[in-house]
Amino acid sequence: MMVRQTHNKWKGLALCLCLALMGWAVPAKAQLIGDWSGSFLDGTGADYFEYPMDVPQDGTVVLTTTAASTLTGQFTAVSVYDTSGGRITFTYVMESPSTLSVPLAAGSFVVRIGRSLNNWYGIYHIEANLTPANGGATEVENNDVIGAANTNPNNLFAGAIGHIRAKDTQDLCDYYRFTLTQDTKVHFDLTTADTLVSFNTALSLRSASDASMKSTSLDAPSKTWDLYLAAGTYYLRLYIADWSKYGGYTITTTTTPAVANSSETENNDTLAAANPIKSKTLFGSIGYYRDKIGSTEYWDNYDYFSCQVTQGGTLSAEILFDDTLGGGFNNTISIRNASNTSLGFQYLSSSPKTVTVNNLDAGTYYIRVYRWERQGAYQINVSGNVILPSPGSVGGIIFPLLLSQ
Repeated sequence: MMVRQTHNKWKGLALCLCLALMGWAVPAKAQLIGDWSGSFLDGTGADYFEYPMDVPQDGTVVLTTTAASTLTGQFTAVSVYDTSGGRITFTYVMESPSTLSVPLAAGSFVVRIGRSLNNWYGIYHIEANLTPANGGATEVENNDVIGAANTNPNNLFAGAIGHIRAKDTQDLCDYYRFTLTQDTKVHFDLTTADTLVSFNTALSLRSASDASMKSTSLDAPSKTWDLYLAAGTYYLRLYIADWSKYGGYTITTTTTPAVANSSETENNDTLAAANPIKSKTLFGSIGYYRDKIGSTEYWDNYDYFSCQVTQGGTLSAEILFDDTLGGGFNNTISIRNASNTSLGFQYLSSSPKTVTVNNLDAGTYYIRVYRWERQGAYQINVSGNVILPSPGSVGGIIFPLLLSQ
C-alpha cells in the first residue's frame, strides 16, 4: 500500500463515468483483482490512500466501496488513476456501499480513496472486480496500426476495443490481416457487445496501403457481411468514433473459393497477358475486388484466353456462368483478333451463351470475358479448328492436337 500526505482540497464537480456491466457471447465470470481496507483518522493523518491495481485483460472493473457513516458524503471520493498520475474517473462515496464502473484495458492503474476535509474519518473497504470483455479473445495488443495487425490460423478475430489505457487514451483501433490464394467469397459473422453497438462503430476492409476498400457499421449486436475478393492479402480495421463505446466482439470468417480448379493464371487482364488455352474446358472467375491505392480501385474486369486456329477454321466458345454474374446486358463474352477487335460477342444475360466465328485466317485468336458489374464463376467450352499444345513429344518435337479432331 502506498500512502501520501496532501493538503490539496477537492474542488468542483466532475462527471462520474458510470458504465454498466455488459454480458458477452463468450461467458466470462467476474474475477477479484483488488481488496483493500484502511481508515482515516479524525482531524489528522493522511488525506488519501493509493493502491496499485493490475488489470490482466480488457474488461469492466467495478470498484465497490463500503465506508463508515462518518466518511460517507460529498467530501470522500474514490478515483482511478493511470501510473503517470492522470485521473481517469472518480465517484463520490455518497452512500455505502458505493460503486464505480470503468472499462479498462489490460495494464497497471492506481485506485485512490481520498477525503477533502480532515474531520471526515472512519474505516473503509474497497473491492475491485473485473468482468473480462471477451472470454474467447484471440487478439494480441497492441494492434492499433496496420503494421501490427494480428493474424489467426482460422481467421477467427475476437477481441475488445474502446477500453481505457490511460487518461485521455483509449484503444480505438484494432487491425487484423488475412490472405486469400484465389478469388473467394468471404463471409463474416459479426457479434458485438451491446455497449459497442453504434453507427459510429465501423469495420472496414483495408488495402496494404491502408486505404478503405469497403466498410460496414456495427449498428446491431449481430450481423453478416459478404465480400468478393481476389487473391491477395487484406486487412480488417475495427474503429470506434464514439469514445463512449466499448466492449468485446467476435468476427468469424467463412471462405468459399469461386472455382475449385481454375484454368486462369492471374493477372490475365490484357491481350498480352492472355492465358494459353490448353484444354477444351476452361474454368475461371471474374469481378473480384483486388486493391485500392489512394482513390483508385482495382477489380478483375477482364479475362483473356488465347489459342491458335487453322486456316479457314471456326472458333466457338460456350459459356456457362453463375447467376451472380449474369442477368444483364453489361457483361459479355467475345472472340477477338490480334488487334483486340471483336469478331463476335454475346451478352451474359442468361446461361449458357455461345459465340461462334467462322472462316478465320490462320493465326492467334482470343476469348475475352468482360465484366462491368457483379461477379462469379464461369465455365467455357471451346470447340472448332483450334490447335491445342500436346503434353507429350516424340524426338523432342511437340505434336499439337487439333481440337476439332
